Formats: sequence, C-alpha cells, structure tokens
Amino acid sequence: MTRRVMAELLVAQTTTRTRTPVSSISGHSNANVRQSMLGGRNARTTTTMASSSIRLRCHSCLGRSSYSSNRTRPLVQPRRLLSVHQQQQQHHHQQPQLYRAAGRQQGQRRLAKNEQRRRKATLGGSENNTSNNNSEAFSDKPWMDTLTEFLRQQRTIPVPRWVTPSHQTISISEVCGHSSFVLVALSYSVDDFLLLRCIAVVGSTAMLVFTYFHPYGRILWLPFKWNVLFIALNSYRIGKVLLERHFADNFPSDIIALRDDHFHLMDPVEFAKLVRLGTEESFQRGDVLVRQGQDNRHVRLVLEGELEVHRNGKMTYLLDEANFVSEAGLHSGLLLPGAVTSCCDVVARTEKVRVLKWDRDELLHLMERDVHMQHALQNAMSWDIVRKLKQQRFLASNDLVGDQKEWTQRRNEQSQERYTAILRNMLQHPKTLLNKKGRVLLHNYRVIHRIDDEHHNNALKELGWTPEQFENPKKHLKQLRDMDAYSRGWQWYLKDIYYRAFG
Repeated sequence: MTRRVMAELLVAQTTTRTRTPVSSISGHSNANVRQSMLGGRNARTTTTMASSSIRLRCHSCLGRSSYSSNRTRPLVQPRRLLSVHQQQQQHHHQQPQLYRAAGRQQGQRRLAKNEQRRRKATLGGSENNTSNNNSEAFSDKPWMDTLTEFLRQQRTIPVPRWVTPSHQTISISEVCGHSSFVLVALSYSVDDFLLLRCIAVVGSTAMLVFTYFHPYGRILWLPFKWNVLFIALNSYRIGKVLLERHFADNFPSDIIALRDDHFHLMDPVEFAKLVRLGTEESFQRGDVLVRQGQDNRHVRLVLEGELEVHRNGKMTYLLDEANFVSEAGLHSGLLLPGAVTSCCDVVARTEKVRVLKWDRDELLHLMERDVHMQHALQNAMSWDIVRKLKQQRFLASNDLVGDQKEWTQRRNEQSQERYTAILRNMLQHPKTLLNKKGRVLLHNYRVIHRIDDEHHNNALKELGWTPEQFENPKKHLKQLRDMDAYSRGWQWYLKDIYYRAFG
C-alpha cells in the first residue's frame, strides 16, 4: 500500500506541474476530472481518477490488456501530449509522404494492368528462350504456343569467323520480315500483271507472319491490318484474271475460230469480254434485221451465214462472217450514244444466220472503261471496212450488182445518208458536238469516207442548220437538250456492276 500511495502522489504532482487537463488524456472522465480540479472534491479523489485514467491510457498505448485497479501496476512514462497547432504541422509534414505512397501504388497497379493486357494480346505469352526443343516438350504445350516459340526462337547463323567474330542469330519471324521487303523490290521489276500480283500476295503474307509473331512479343496491329487489306485486294485481282482467262479458253469452237481468224489483234481476254457483253440472235432467210429510215440502237456482228444490204429495195453489197452491221463511225472513234437512223435494209440471205448483238450504250460504256478494248475494237472495225470494200469490188468485177452507174449512185446516196444520220445523232447529243475531240474524230471520218464540204453542207441543210451555226454551236444549242429517250433501268446498272467485278 505504501508503494501504491507514493506512485499516486507522484503522478498527481506531475499532473499539477505540467498543468495538462486530464480530459486531454482520457475522453471518458472529462466532466468529473474538470469538476474535481475546479474544487468540487478532495485531492485524493482527483489523484485517484487521474492516475487511473493515465494508467489505462498508458497500458492501451503499450498494446497491453487492461488491468484491474486493485492490482499493482508499474510506473509508466506518460506520452508526450501535443497541442492542436503541433498536430496540424505534423499532419502537413506527413501528407506529401502519403501522396507519394499512393502514387507509387497507383503506378504499380497501372504497370500490372498493362502487363496483363500485353499478355492477353500476345499469343505466346511469356517466352522461355532456353526451353527444350524435343518433341516431348512441344507436345505438352498448346499448338499456338508451340508455333510462337518455333517462329521466335533465335537460331545461330553459321557465319565464318573471318567474316565477323561476333555471334549472329536470327529467327524465322525475322526471316519473313526481310523476305517481305525483298519480294516487294522484286515485284517492281516484273512486267506480267498476274505474276506481279502473286509476288505481292506472297510478300504481304510474309509480313503478316512477322507482325503477328514479332520478336519483341507484341503484335503490330497497324501493319497487320493493312497487309490483310492488300492481300484481299491482290487476291481479288488474281481471281478476276484467272476467271477471265477461264472464260476466254472455254468458248465454243466457232467463237474461238472466229477470234483466231478475224480478231487476232485483240487479246483473248478482251475478246471474251466483248462476246459476253453481247446477245446471240438467229434469223431465217428473208428476215429483216434493220429497216431503212428507222432508228437503230444496236451493233451486230455476223457469226454465221450471209446478209444482203439493200438500198431502195436493190442490193448494194453483201455481209458475211465477221462483218459488223450498223457500226456508224465506231471504226473512226466516233462514240455515238443512243439510236442512229439506218440508211439501208439488212436482210438474211442464207437459211440460217447467227449474229451477236450489242446495245450501243453498253458497248460504248465498255470501250470508255477499257482503253485497250477500245483501240483493239477500232482496229478490228477498220479491217472490217477494208473487207467490205473488197467485197464490193468483187461484186462489181463479177457483174453481180446490175447497172454499174446506178449501183454507184446508190452507194453514194447510202454514204450521204449515213453521214446525215451521224450529224443528227451529234445534234441530239450536244456533248459530242461541243467536245473538241468529237469534232476531230468527225473530220477523220470525213477524210476516210471522202465527205467533201458540199456533202457536209447538204447534210446540215437537211437538218435545218447552216455551216456558220455548226462552226459555233454554243449560241444555237441553248434550247437543245439530250434527245436520247433511252433510260437506263436497274438491270443495266446491275449488269454493269457484274461486268466490272468479274470482267
């Protein structure tokens, strides 16, 4: 009891000397301690309550369990009590440290998240370069991991020591990357269209392997997607060329013979496009294909049989295999759309006549879209004009046309009316007339068929025009509009899309 009383007195003296309220030490007896310190009770009660509060506070700070007030407790040094200002200063000093710790934790979480994304994006995941290459080790892994490890594994290049003393290694993925650029450089020196496309596809495929199984373990999606697009485009072009060649090689024997005999200047693929665009027709003897004075919007090619060309009911010349009907200036480059007035009758001469028919607008559209096709077809039609002139000379030399003078007059009338029909078509379609190129082509036609100024002025007079108006047509075409009544339906556009896609 003596030691206990001495300890309580010592604590009471310490409390009185520091002038610290007991309420700041223990929040459970603030009111009682304050009242006792103000003089409400004796000193013994005050020191007992204060010492009990300090003992409880000290033992709780030391992490010990609470002791009963009846047991003897050791003397403990009380914790230093800080003022409110000191506590605020300590909080401000500790706050940057807390922020730095929170930033470090956030950065660690971000790094872990990026690592998780990288592992998901990489098919191979974490690599083990020192893995065993035997078949048992490969059989235990998934096939994609096995392929990834096989392509990324570094292999030693047997370079002689006198070339370089360093150790040279390379992976199959890197070999694919180098070979892709080598193939691209090789394709620049190739002239064949199909071979160039094939090399481009192989090079892009090698680049796909390199970008997907990159040596650094991440997929390069940007070049990967672009190379997929290039492979798709080149594969489409390769398939289109092979399909066109298939069509060209699988035509009937008579079409192939026609191509070899009369259209040898045309490429087989271009000739196949021309034939597939047309429609085959059959006629019997006496059937009329084209009537004189009527508008005709079709161009025909004789496949089999013979045709007679009549002017005013009398024969002018004959048409046989590979001759064109109603070409109306196509041989000279005049691309006249719509219908053209016929200057003669075309009648079937033999028992069976087969022709190939094209719509003029569709044929012109094909020629404008494919320049090589246009030049080849113009060359074929130019040779057709020469063959027709030879046929007429043969008829005249064998007295198969009757009166030579009357026959020559019919031929001149037919040529004059054909030129008038061409001018009428140009006036109905002002774009052709206003185009400088169209005027040059019209001049070439006049030179080929010997249309002088007199015949030209007579044709203009028949159409209600003067030479001055024709030379300056802009002032006189303000009220004119395209007189082509032919409207392109949805079938025409679908057919055009099909031929564009598959040739």
